[in-house]
Amino acid sequence: MIRFAITDLRSRISALKVFLACLILGVTLVAATASLYRVIEQSLLADTRALLGGDVELDTSEPLPDEVLEWIRATGNISLVREFDTIVSGSGSGSGSGSGGDGFFRAEILVPDALYPLYGELELVPDESLHALTAQKQGEWGAIIDPLLAERLGQSVGDQIEIGAATFRISGLIKKQPDRSLNANWRGLPIMISEPAVEATGLIRPGSRVDYEYRVRTEQNLDTWLEQFEQAFPDARWEITTFAERSERISERLDQIATALILIAFTTLFIGGLGVANSIHAYLDEKLGTIATLQTLGLRRKPLVGIYLLQIGILGSLAGLVGGGIGLGLSALAVGVAGDAFALTGPDGAGGWLSLWIIPLLLSWLFAVLTAYVFALPALARALAAAPAGLFRGQVQAAPNEPRSWRIASYLLLAVYIGATLLLLPSPHLGFLFLLAVIGLWGLLEGLIKGLRRGAKALENGGFADRRFARRLALANLHRPDSPLRATLLSLGTALTLVVACTLMVTTLMRALETTIPEESPALILYEVFPDQMEPLRTGLEALDSSSRVELLPMVRSRLATINQRPIAEVLADNAEARREAMGDEYKLSYLSGNPEALELVEGNWWTSPAPEGEPAYMAMEDREAYQLGLGVGDQLTFTAQDKSINVEIRAIYRQKGLQTRFWFEGILQEGALDDLISLYVGAVYQSDEAAKESQQWLAQNIPNVITLRTADWLETAGDLLNKAAAGLAAVASVSLLASLLVLSSVVSVSRRRQLYEANLLHCLGARHGAIRQSMLLETGLLTVLATVFATGLGALIALPVADLALKLPAGDLWWVGALVAGVVSSLALLGGLLPTLKAMRLNPAVLLRDS
Repeated sequence: MIRFAITDLRSRISALKVFLACLILGVTLVAATASLYRVIEQSLLADTRALLGGDVELDTSEPLPDEVLEWIRATGNISLVREFDTIVSGSGSGSGSGSGGDGFFRAEILVPDALYPLYGELELVPDESLHALTAQKQGEWGAIIDPLLAERLGQSVGDQIEIGAATFRISGLIKKQPDRSLNANWRGLPIMISEPAVEATGLIRPGSRVDYEYRVRTEQNLDTWLEQFEQAFPDARWEITTFAERSERISERLDQIATALILIAFTTLFIGGLGVANSIHAYLDEKLGTIATLQTLGLRRKPLVGIYLLQIGILGSLAGLVGGGIGLGLSALAVGVAGDAFALTGPDGAGGWLSLWIIPLLLSWLFAVLTAYVFALPALARALAAAPAGLFRGQVQAAPNEPRSWRIASYLLLAVYIGATLLLLPSPHLGFLFLLAVIGLWGLLEGLIKGLRRGAKALENGGFADRRFARRLALANLHRPDSPLRATLLSLGTALTLVVACTLMVTTLMRALETTIPEESPALILYEVFPDQMEPLRTGLEALDSSSRVELLPMVRSRLATINQRPIAEVLADNAEARREAMGDEYKLSYLSGNPEALELVEGNWWTSPAPEGEPAYMAMEDREAYQLGLGVGDQLTFTAQDKSINVEIRAIYRQKGLQTRFWFEGILQEGALDDLISLYVGAVYQSDEAAKESQQWLAQNIPNVITLRTADWLETAGDLLNKAAAGLAAVASVSLLASLLVLSSVVSVSRRRQLYEANLLHCLGARHGAIRQSMLLETGLLTVLATVFATGLGALIALPVADLALKLPAGDLWWVGALVAGVVSSLALLGGLLPTLKAMRLNPAVLLRDS
């Protein structure tokens, strides 16, 4: 039986190219996303203690009191890393080969103590101790920098680097840092220096922003440790995070992203399943005579069923192994390209290979076989139910419906398929929501199909097609029972929806990037400006460029103390994690001052009057912070800053501008409410980009503590990230569209014989080819319009809320881009399937009728 199945399959394997291609495309995406997720998960979550740097992290803006340190040391070990941001540049006077000198880059200065790190291992190049590499030699302090920063500066070990007012010697590179920030590539690359070297930089002065990150290692149960710590220090205003909480947050976010990508891959596999159904239907139509002949010659039903089930299993296995191999290859390539930047590692040992590569390959094979059987069983059941007596009438036809037992088997297999999908997804909750969305989409499409058929029949019977043969024929082709309408709209509509959603997301991101820097946008952003530096800064920049305009805004860092006269600890008493987070969060407060951030009000109104004395000041609060705490207009809050209280009443709620936001203020207060607390300013400099380069260099030499960011540099970095994101989205959408086009080709292959037979039969009966072609074009045009409208509406419904809520970018006016893409793609797809049929109609009708 196996030999016969393989021999029979080889005789017409060319008819199943679409079957294999559809499955391979879908399985490739599933294997690539699943295996890449496993690699990232293993790399990030293998040791979350090392990722955090300890069992517990306490993050504060000032040193912990001695009594707190003594309590912690009694329960375990504690290590301190001081962190602050600055701008660094290369020095041309170094002894190495680096060129350096022209670039200014934001960096994060790390000052670790002798116990660092508590978990993991700090690997440096050269392989010497942290103390030895950061020590002062020949009058220069040593600095250990990130390799990516060295690459950006164009320097290497032995060259010099400017940090504040001091020149450091690059004494080593950070090969591996256990607690390296996951977003260090964008926030600021790390530089490690010693405690005595900090003073030489001149960057730290009263009021400077310095983060004190304490990591604790303890053998006690963490829940017990936290409970005892909170009892000992109930008014602690520090941000406290445990490795378990960090692991849970990372895992949850990673699961959400991975589930979204895997679901897109399964969507492509689902679309490919429609191609499988159409392709196997066309293949079995050619085999109806063979099936009937075998039954007539005495072959029993059971081995006959086994032969064709075996053929489907062979095809599914082949597609699963090929697609899985390609997907795993793409995943390995991604790990090789991005592994160093994101600390990704490949498999380690036999267990690693089994977990990261073998299991995803087996799952790819399993889902390929399941998909093949789920979508092929109905067509196989109808083909095997064909009556052998048709041989004596000269034509064997498949049964109109599959037998009841086959229908039950198909439903059970579908249930197994759905259950396996939900079980293996990182986030089954999102998977279930996706399943509901798919059912809803299918229901909408089914409703559209039924409505279209009824509408076509009503138009045909209502006189719309009277004396117009082409119209009547086009309408009849839409509502006839064997019309390919359902398969066409299901495959094209689903793929087009994904294409439109990806197009709208990419277009929104690109427009945001292009419009982030309008003509009146600042060329330079300033952080950490002290009050006594304001006048020298203005004077110096105006001396360099007389057209420069400097705007400075106060920034007061505070913490939330009470909500409606109730302490925050009491309000969040039932949620320990939320309570610790709220009590440890810092709120950056400022004035509106002309609204340079272009904040948009969500609720309430702005004010024009200054803050009254002795009464709560009006405050506008950021929507994310307000809604997270359940706050609204009219609520009263108390903030503490520099041991003073700030009483406010929420008068408005605003939203940030997403990618265009520079300072991320959590609160805007009435003028005068913060005057006694202002010790730092942030600002923007309006000038040309060339002048911004000179200004940045002047500030680095004369006011080195001021952190500067050129808008052009940020734009270049953001552009690179967005281009990569756009390329990824475009690749996913292209694969899905390719799968859809393959499905359409299978639909055409199934219906082409019928269309040619009927067209030539009508021509023999007197219908002109022009009228028949016109009817086909009308039918195709109507399908194009319907697919375009449906995909545009649903794609916009998916993409626009994501852009508005997650990215905070307006995209409602870009719907026409999605409509244009959907219209062009659907037109090309449907016309591409129609043109071969129109071309075939030029052949001799007698030949076509004999072949049919």
